[in-house]
Amino acid sequence: METNAPWSLAVAWDWMEECARSADATVRGADSCVPPVAEELVLAARASALSQWYPFTSHNYLRFEDSPAFWTPGTQPNVHELTGSISFDTGGPEGRPSFRVWSGLLLRKPDPVLVLATPNAAEAVDALVGLLTAHGVESRP
Repeated sequence: METNAPWSLAVAWDWMEECARSADATVRGADSCVPPVAEELVLAARASALSQWYPFTSHNYLRFEDSPAFWTPGTQPNVHELTGSISFDTGGPEGRPSFRVWSGLLLRKPDPVLVLATPNAAEAVDALVGLLTAHGVESRP
């Protein structure tokens, strides 16, 4: 891949899978509020309608944009983030992993609204797809 060429969607998802595997390996067996479930979440998202969007993580949230993030080489300045995300942590019962689906944008006003908390990554992904569809986010051609 050329240094200044924009990332393809497939490359962005491949990179996200690699980063998630690495992040999980880092926290596996550690005393951390971040459980080793990033890869599980990314794989579930990639197998869904979310695969049409560019993924990125921030603060243990899986988020999506309509083009490669501004920090990737050759990107356009008008990147739009989708108004929904999935967070993951050990906030479930007895410290088990929990996925939380949020409506809204992280760290922006108005504050995001919690839509669902579940221990199941695929269920969280399905809920986010439904949320985005309900908010009029169109599928990409």
